[in-house]
Amino acid sequence: IGKVKNFYGNFGVIVKAYAYIKALGAEGLKEACQHAVLNANYLRHQLREDYNIPLDRLCKHEFIATAKNQLKHGVSTMDIAKRLIDYGYHPPTVYFPLIVHEAIMIEPTETESKERLDRFVEVMRSIAREAEEDPELVKNAPHHAVIKRVDEVTAARKPIVKWEAP
Repeated sequence: IGKVKNFYGNFGVIVKAYAYIKALGAEGLKEACQHAVLNANYLRHQLREDYNIPLDRLCKHEFIATAKNQLKHGVSTMDIAKRLIDYGYHPPTVYFPLIVHEAIMIEPTETESKERLDRFVEVMRSIAREAEEDPELVKNAPHHAVIKRVDEVTAARKPIVKWEAP
């Protein structure tokens, strides 16, 4: 794994990655990579009816979808990401890469089962339907989280990195 120094990252993360690679071995690592690629292509294919896929071709371990179809109902990528929280999903990377308008970067891991991938597809399709039938439901998400919408500009410019008693 090369030289490890304080400046170059978190030692614990590097040890975990190294242990994972060693535990899988050469064949296991190859199989894990194949599963990651298969999972990404499966999701890309399943979601292309409901979401715009700007590069609808074979992909590696990730692909980009956009909210182009949902924008006509006033629903943005961020709204979709926030709505995923209501369904129990950690939102994927949004608005990256910057050259793709309303990008959603979807990266399923190599360990996801087909059942879990199908559940994610079902949720994404539900959100697409909600965007069409009840856009306000999606635009005001999340509904079941303790913290609703965060002012992301203020959070980036004035981060609060420790808890202080009120």
